[in-house]
Amino acid sequence: MHHFHPLKTIKVAKETNDSVNIAFEIPQNLRHKFSFKQGQYLNVRFVFGEEDLRRSYSIVNAPTEGNTSLEILVKHLENGKVSTFLNENLKSGDIVEVSAPMGHFYTHYHPSNEKTYVGIAAGSGISPVLSNLKEALYQEPKSKAYLFFSNKSLNDIIFKKEIDELVHKFEGRLQVIYLLSREKHFEDELFEGRISAKKLNLLLEKFTDIPTQEATYFICGPAEMIKEVAEFLKNDKKVPSLQIMYEYYAAPDEDENAEMSDEFKAIPNIESMVTLIIDDDEYSFHLNSKKKSILDQALNDKLPVPFACKGGVCCTCKAQVMEGEVFMEKNFALTEDEVARGFVLTCQCHPTTNVVMLSYDV
Repeated sequence: MHHFHPLKTIKVAKETNDSVNIAFEIPQNLRHKFSFKQGQYLNVRFVFGEEDLRRSYSIVNAPTEGNTSLEILVKHLENGKVSTFLNENLKSGDIVEVSAPMGHFYTHYHPSNEKTYVGIAAGSGISPVLSNLKEALYQEPKSKAYLFFSNKSLNDIIFKKEIDELVHKFEGRLQVIYLLSREKHFEDELFEGRISAKKLNLLLEKFTDIPTQEATYFICGPAEMIKEVAEFLKNDKKVPSLQIMYEYYAAPDEDENAEMSDEFKAIPNIESMVTLIIDDDEYSFHLNSKKKSILDQALNDKLPVPFACKGGVCCTCKAQVMEGEVFMEKNFALTEDEVARGFVLTCQCHPTTNVVMLSYDV
């Protein structure tokens, strides 16, 4: 289970007009819990009145940079209660409830490797991509990295000062191309517009030093960009799937009603006894397969289940099926191996057998 810990903010700094960079101090007694891999994320928790709100934000740091503090970037979203509070009200020295790092958006590095890493990011999607590229450059002295980073305008480029400093620090090993979607580019009109399959193809044709099929790609940004670029690399450029890594920061097609899908309509309409194992305790409830998700019913019953995005993106509500079967509507977080081993996202699950048991303790 993932518990929240009170952490003190030691930096709250505006990064752009609509984003804030927040650093949390990690006390000595919690550093083992907050040990992290590049590209992972933190969940933060706020209780506003009767609302228990949780949000996931990617870690900007690289592990090599130390474990005394962790940084996140929070982009202000219109009508977003948590992002508004963090952008407008949070101050240095405030206490925030934060859970230990999670996520699988990373690969493993070795000092003897001589590889090429390509980051493809848009807006606030830079956070986990930057973390991965930094760690690659620190850990593998023979490796190189490229970053294609799209923002609205020059003034909207997130972490530009840090990125430019990294280009100088890793001179000859890191090349960065800023793409601007709403402003003329001072260098090359190729660098104008959003990242798309067509745009990436032109970029790869220009930067011939990138070994397209051998490179490892880190992609984060809007859902449609991720899907289009990942499919292009896999299908058109024949890049092996294991070398294409991506992380959604919002569920694709989030306006769709998941319960109206043909797959959902096809599951049996049954009453099920659902048992959840949480911190060695068992909690049971009845649930109709066509009604709420397992997570929503657990929250309705005020059970201590872990959750954050509720959109199949963050993996916080991951559990393992111990008995029975469930239908999982969406999955943007679990790996194929995890699914094969019976892991599910309970925010997307409905029981399809009369008895179901899930464990959060694995």
